Amino acid sequence: MNKLVIVLFLVFNFGNAQDQNYLEFSKEFEINEKVYLFGDNVKLRKSPSTNSEIITLLKIGEPLKIVEKSTETLMYNGIDSPWYKVKYNNQQGYVLGGLISATEKKDGNVRFLFNFEIEDSKLYVTTRVLTDTTSKYFENKSEFRGDNYLFTIHFYDNKGIEDINNILFVNYVPESCGANSGGYYLFLDDNGLYKVLDLRSGADIGFWESETLIFPNDPNGEKDKIIFLKEDGQYPDDEESDDEPIWEKTSSIKIDLKWVDSKVSPNPRTVLDKIGDY
Repeated sequence: MNKLVIVLFLVFNFGNAQDQNYLEFSKEFEINEKVYLFGDNVKLRKSPSTNSEIITLLKIGEPLKIVEKSTETLMYNGIDSPWYKVKYNNQQGYVLGGLISATEKKDGNVRFLFNFEIEDSKLYVTTRVLTDTTSKYFENKSEFRGDNYLFTIHFYDNKGIEDINNILFVNYVPESCGANSGGYYLFLDDNGLYKVLDLRSGADIGFWESETLIFPNDPNGEKDKIIFLKEDGQYPDDEESDDEPIWEKTSSIKIDLKWVDSKVSPNPRTVLDKIGDY
């Protein structure tokens, strides 16, 4: 597989605060940059090699300071990853870059860490969440289904869903017509981090489609419901005209969902299949 370069637009929303980061999949950590471990029980080594002497073991989320980047690399989770010389407290040693989180964001005691894997030529986004001061964490690994390898990550409170602490939405950002601009939702509660649903959206000349979730605290939200809304439309595909289309044909399907036993019920894909049979 050719070298994959992915620009990530990460938009983090906690309450009224917004913090936007622009990252590259092939991002190299800078000298003196403060970073955080994505791996757990990571071996801090004397030299950039898996055969090198182990100085100490480091827990997930531990802060490190980048000292320098090594010329040595190692294939890890499908990615050619460089070793970094780092400083941990008063010790210095080497850690593989693939074991360092791409970024760290926190909301109170909740910390979110991110990393990536390539498996069978597919990109996966792995999210780990630390919810207290121990090294216990929840993890979700989800396939990236966008077409152009661009996305944003949005965090919210529970948006009115009982027993949920936070909601995370990975939103694909298209670069071209017809690309998937949907994404997927993750829910965090006291027991885990759960993949909720993949959504598909996009547009091209003459048509558009959109899938969204509307939560109780959203505009047009309804108490105790998660609303799945699928909309699509058609309009004249006259590429030579600069005028607004004189007509547009639209349709929509609304499905009421509930969060039950760590999943949405009913499964909207099953409902859509049944609708398609009529």
